[in-house]
Amino acid sequence: MSRNLLLTLGLTAALAAVCPEGAALAARKASTAQPAAASDSPPAADAPAAAYDFGGLLGLDQDHARARLGPPDLAQAQGAGAMWTFRQRNCALFVFFRADAGQPLKVSGAAAGQRRRGLQVPTLEACIAEALRDQAQAVSGRSRP
Repeated sequence: MSRNLLLTLGLTAALAAVCPEGAALAARKASTAQPAAASDSPPAADAPAAAYDFGGLLGLDQDHARARLGPPDLAQAQGAGAMWTFRQRNCALFVFFRADAGQPLKVSGAAAGQRRRGLQVPTLEACIAEALRDQAQAVSGRSRP
């Protein structure tokens, strides 16, 4: 089993405790992951995880992700992966990074979770949009409403 797959499975287990919706997305991605050497054919065109770009974050390195989202409230790194947590007003945004051999960490996925117990979990799209909007306002000097 590859190190990246083990890291993905470990982060999925940790995420399951706080965000079942995000864990399901990560688990689907991990279950369809194949080692690069196993097949030279391109991934299926209808694979939803490959088509979803997480609000334009997919593939960004940490510097570009920080420029788009601002500094994370919590950053954890282990091995060839990392997870950043952003505490928004209406959600918690989890951004996942992984590094291929000799490459920098890049965004590989994201998930949305409850900001506070008892609140409804917003969609991932809504949580990313809130984070991007808040950072754009912070950069332009406007504060949150």
